Amino acid sequence: MAKSGPMPPDSEKASSDEEEALSAFAAKLMLAEDRRFTLRNLKLLGMVGAGMVAFFAVLDHFAYPEHIALFAALRWTFASFILALLIIVRSKTGKRYFRVFTMVLPLIPALFVVITIFVTKDPATDYYAGLSLCIVAIGFLFHWTYREALVVSVAVLFLYLASCVPAINEGMNPRTWAGLFSNLVFLVATGAVVVAGSLAHHRARVEEFKGRERLRQKRLALKANSLELKRTLRDLEETEGQLIQSGKMASLGQLSASVIHEIGNPLNHSNQALFLLRRRLREQPGDAVIDEVVADIQDSIDRMKDIVRDLREFSHKRSDLLVCFPVIESIEAAVRMLGKEIADTGTSVTVSVDPELCIEGVKNQISQVFINLIHNSIQAMDKAGTAAPRSIDISAVERNDAVDLRIRDNGPGIPEEVRKKVFEPFFTTKEVGEGTGLGLSICFRIIAAHRGVIQVHSDGHSHTEFQLTLPSPPPVASTDISPIGTHHPLPSRPPLHERSIS
Repeated sequence: MAKSGPMPPDSEKASSDEEEALSAFAAKLMLAEDRRFTLRNLKLLGMVGAGMVAFFAVLDHFAYPEHIALFAALRWTFASFILALLIIVRSKTGKRYFRVFTMVLPLIPALFVVITIFVTKDPATDYYAGLSLCIVAIGFLFHWTYREALVVSVAVLFLYLASCVPAINEGMNPRTWAGLFSNLVFLVATGAVVVAGSLAHHRARVEEFKGRERLRQKRLALKANSLELKRTLRDLEETEGQLIQSGKMASLGQLSASVIHEIGNPLNHSNQALFLLRRRLREQPGDAVIDEVVADIQDSIDRMKDIVRDLREFSHKRSDLLVCFPVIESIEAAVRMLGKEIADTGTSVTVSVDPELCIEGVKNQISQVFINLIHNSIQAMDKAGTAAPRSIDISAVERNDAVDLRIRDNGPGIPEEVRKKVFEPFFTTKEVGEGTGLGLSICFRIIAAHRGVIQVHSDGHSHTEFQLTLPSPPPVASTDISPIGTHHPLPSRPPLHERSIS
């Protein structure tokens, strides 16, 4: 088993940078929390401090009755200073420099205590306990750093020594010296305890913030992973649906090939039988009704042959070649494939296209575009319960070097917010399981691949019109062969300007 070596320098540097960034962020969080904590508690502590400075006047009555009036005035003055400080700290400047005010607040009552010592010239007074109380109470109730605790402790000790100068100059008895020394020892000890406690407390809080931040980062990472897993699961579900749909289309292609083969042969035999029957009827003229029935049978067989031909072209891979063909052939193929749905819904499809109007493209793909657009129109009108007559008008106009095709229905229309998204993949307004949202996006890609443009126009309540703009085929001599595909000669057909298919 290989032993793991030391961390690479890059890894150590990355870990160090991450730790520094985490510490900096934890410091910012600590500062923000200290501000909230201090501003919330400063008012309470200030009111308590002002109250204690004023209330302890009762001690002056027993300890220094000769100075009771002076001390009372001083107490009320310093209590007013504390209240003024509470007003200032609520200002913008006070909130910005709130740490300064946390150090100033304990120094106000401490300053009152040292003034009483200076006036009474009594370094051994019990009032020094007020100095310890200021350091301890504020030091542990506020989130002081060890530096702030050290500054306040040194300031209180300096003020106490300064207040003892008059008594020292006049001379003190051994008892007073002992009291002074005792008070200094206790003040130094109190300051040391507060500084050490602030340092330990600060370190603990920094570690707490780091741990809290690491936990927050892990929660964010878990949340991001959860969202990513949800997106991945949704994408997998959509991909699964597409695969199922692709499987259906593949099965349909195989089925179509089988149906084309199985139906083609009986159709050919039926057509031959009809040919013989017609010849016999010509040789032996019979009833006119029989002739009409035979003609109807012939027409039905011809329609089935057209459908079989359309299926063959639509599913045949060799049809994915650019050819020059009359656009009406793709329209007729689409109408024939949707014939049953058109008839069942009572929809009238009107085609106003010049039979000689040609485009260059992949014939079965253009048929697929018309199938999707006509099918969508029929479904939209049927779902909205559009009143009869339900109509779909298909027209085409050639202008300059382009052909404009328009498919217009009298259905419910498409709202503006939906029109902006209709060509986006997987966008659909149908219920789950009714559509994949790929039909119009496929149409968009097919038309774009033909160097054309597809647009949708609607007033949102009475009609929808899809406009296809495709480039006209370039003029080609009859003996030339296009390098991009096979050009079939145009079939001769009777003039057709407008036909209605119901």
